[in-house]
Amino acid sequence: MKAFVTLLILLIVSCSENQESTLVGDNTDTGNEERVFYMGFTPWLYAATTQAETDVYNLINAQGDLVAHHFQQGIPFNDASTFPNFSNYESNIQNEVNNRVNKTNSDKVIYLALDSLNSARNDLTDFWGTSANMSRPSPWDTRSFDDDEVITSYTNFALELIARFKPKYFNYAPEVSDLMINDASKFVEFKVFARRVYQNIKAYYPNLKLMVSIALKEPGSTKMNTATTGFTDIKDYVDIVGISTYGYAFYGHSNAGDPANLPTNWLSQIQTIAPDKSYAIVETAWVAENLDVSAYSLNITSSETYQNEYLSKLFTEANSLNMEAVIWFSSYDYDTLWRDTLGSDSLSKIWKDSGLLDENLSERSGLATWKSWFSRSKK
Repeated sequence: MKAFVTLLILLIVSCSENQESTLVGDNTDTGNEERVFYMGFTPWLYAATTQAETDVYNLINAQGDLVAHHFQQGIPFNDASTFPNFSNYESNIQNEVNNRVNKTNSDKVIYLALDSLNSARNDLTDFWGTSANMSRPSPWDTRSFDDDEVITSYTNFALELIARFKPKYFNYAPEVSDLMINDASKFVEFKVFARRVYQNIKAYYPNLKLMVSIALKEPGSTKMNTATTGFTDIKDYVDIVGISTYGYAFYGHSNAGDPANLPTNWLSQIQTIAPDKSYAIVETAWVAENLDVSAYSLNITSSETYQNEYLSKLFTEANSLNMEAVIWFSSYDYDTLWRDTLGSDSLSKIWKDSGLLDENLSERSGLATWKSWFSRSKK
């Protein structure tokens, strides 16, 4: 999924006290069947309110054994020149990190991602200072992935987050496949970044599973062939490969709102792109309503039924491919956030109606399927 430049707004509500989690609904007993993967959500809010934050964290703490924290706001390049240095970061950075840690139940597996790429996936990420996603100031505006100070600042900020979240998985390059596709010269510079960041973090956390992720598109396409070639250059710096997949939007086939029309190898293609690795689905969703986004030439007919069918297909194939995790992007539809906070922008509309609860906070049938699989024993 393309990063939203305005992500920080979504978690601006820094509540003074952590709310106790409550179980949302009952899981369905499925007997002795097992699942091989962890299940979890991101804490994406449906509105920029305290109540939305409470609802979201209550649900994701209750209905998953994993919580996904993906930081897309940029890197505080100046303040991250040394480690440890967390207390000297801007207060908004400290509050964001501390709030997420406090809201997440301590028994959850943590998937942590820190963007090194910008939202367009064609250059180095933004600057996080007094606010999120600021333009990189001088001298950072002329630096790229292979710059020594960039590598140092990224590593140090990553180490600060890792120390606080204590993740099982850390993704240092979400959707790096798009950089391979969008700017080959930048990817050459990124290969230096990948090697050194991997080595730097491993020096502190030798058992942490380090990741990059691949944004899947039409199998066998030029884009996926480019990703296959590119991955060979960084495979030694990847312990497990993340997968970003939104098959209703980015695979290019007809009648894309019906998951029955997905290409046969829509998911298993990762074994060709990144062979001999372990895998985890770190971003996925399916819209439960029709989608029309002219800016991206998307006109999709979908429904709650199709969303539920995708979930069944997703879990079955993830189990057969021994995926380590399945992470659903947004637990709730975020119509209110999209209208009132995100300015009804075209990009975030692509995922607006992909929640397992709708804009009225009513459960969709897909949530029952989620609960059923979550009730299975984790192998």
